[in-house]
Amino acid sequence: MTTLDANVTGELSSVEQRNLRTVTEVLEFWNRQDAEGVLAHYDDSITWLNIAMEETYRGKHEVRVFLHKLFAAFPDLNFEVTYKIARGHNVAEQWFIRGTHKGPFMGIPATGRQVEIPGMSMAELRAGKFVSDHFYFDALGVLRAMALMPPLAVSETPAGRGALWLGVGMGKLARALLNRRPARR
Repeated sequence: MTTLDANVTGELSSVEQRNLRTVTEVLEFWNRQDAEGVLAHYDDSITWLNIAMEETYRGKHEVRVFLHKLFAAFPDLNFEVTYKIARGHNVAEQWFIRGTHKGPFMGIPATGRQVEIPGMSMAELRAGKFVSDHFYFDALGVLRAMALMPPLAVSETPAGRGALWLGVGMGKLARALLNRRPARR
């Protein structure tokens, strides 16, 4: 017989309650595209790890730069948290960002298309402020929503398989050419 951890099913601690309030309160500022309002909920030493884009933003200044780019790309951005779990100083969230792609994002010029970006975050909070946030979102799904990538099912068609084989072959050729060094005399 195993013993269950009382914190798994027990009442939330005051720290967990405060952390859940913070992650709920910050949504208002996200949905108004108010970078300074979002940043007011962050510790000065905030670290964001953006897994999908392979970027880390350290401190409020770097996060601010990213937020301005995101809000410019999606001026009608809506951030919805659909599920959250608090445990100690951590809050895990499942979320969606929705909006119209009206400016550059991930190096992609505006497409004018509506996108829905599902993602998840693991945030750490101290004294009611975010100190770190590791977040993951479906980058390939974003490209599909922007009509820049076909659905994965296309790879199961003869034309899709042919295009993949061609792409892989061209990639190998390009790498081989880039790695060639001139012969030494």
